[in-house]
Amino acid sequence: MTPTDLSELKANAAIMAGRLKLMSHPEQLLMLCRLDEGGASVTELVELAGLAQSSVSQRLAMLRDEGIVSIRGGAQARFYRHRDPIVSGAIHALCDLCNHAGEIALGNQKAER
Repeated sequence: MTPTDLSELKANAAIMAGRLKLMSHPEQLLMLCRLDEGGASVTELVELAGLAQSSVSQRLAMLRDEGIVSIRGGAQARFYRHRDPIVSGAIHALCDLCNHAGEIALGNQKAER
């Protein structure tokens, strides 16, 4: 990082920390990853996260209040979708790291020897 980048990071640190906090719960991270792929229903997110419907609904309401997800649909079926570019960028970076986790782990083991 260059000093300019650090000053930008400092100016946006609270926003970034807030987004990271939203992704710090494994179930919520799973839901956000799924929503980054496209719209999903509460039922689908309940199955994915393994949480009760009420818990998923509460988390989605909080994410909606934070402007992270949006909702569409009627009374019978509501679909949520991800809408925050900061969270989307972080999710894509995490996916890249997960895809290379085996390589990273092997590299760390070699470095320890």
